[in-house]
Amino acid sequence: MNLSIQPLIDLADTDRELQAFIYSKSNLEKQIDTASSVVNQHKKTIEEKNDELNALVNEAEELKKNIQIQEQLISKLNEQVPKIRNEKEFAASKNQLEEARKNLGVLEENLLELDINKEDLDKDLEQINVKLDESSTEFKQETSGLLKKQEKAEKQIAILAPRRTRLLKKIPKNIQRFYERCQDSGISTPICAIIDKSCSGCHMVLLPQLINELMSNPNSHKNCPNCTRILYFPVSEEETVS
Repeated sequence: MNLSIQPLIDLADTDRELQAFIYSKSNLEKQIDTASSVVNQHKKTIEEKNDELNALVNEAEELKKNIQIQEQLISKLNEQVPKIRNEKEFAASKNQLEEARKNLGVLEENLLELDINKEDLDKDLEQINVKLDESSTEFKQETSGLLKKQEKAEKQIAILAPRRTRLLKKIPKNIQRFYERCQDSGISTPICAIIDKSCSGCHMVLLPQLINELMSNPNSHKNCPNCTRILYFPVSEEETVS
């Protein structure tokens, strides 16, 4: 077959391969994302629990500081109160001592509650980490084959994409524009062979005159009257179409 039509055929074949690998890669990514959703959910839960734990630790540190302040105040008042001879000052200091002891009790209860909550969080984190390990193992088992296929698809795309660019440059500018315009409008294969007397793109049965014209000159091409794709007559199919 003369090279005048061959670049178009090569471009169409390359595009079909490229689109197949792009679709395969996209489909594989979706499958991997679905498989990783459980792992990601466990990771998110662990992150949230760690944030809660850090907040509890900070709150506990603040309580300990306040407890220390109250203990120092109580110690100071315990030393001062017995020495006070003024009845009014004695009553005021005693009230202050009782208030400090009351505050200390509340702070210690709060700290105890925080410790209990922290223990619960630690247990939750331990259980979630076990689930994360299990789901991570399952994810690796499920996706080991998918990741290999994805890597293969990416390698093929890296080979085919520049080949497509080179082939596109070999065809006339007006056909380049037509080709890209078709793809922009959703026609993924703007160049199609005639197969069984039909356009292999839209499957419309073609007029015998159009088929005969392309049969008599395999270097030429015409547009499908239905879908406007560029049609060519494959020489290897010549004996099957009459």
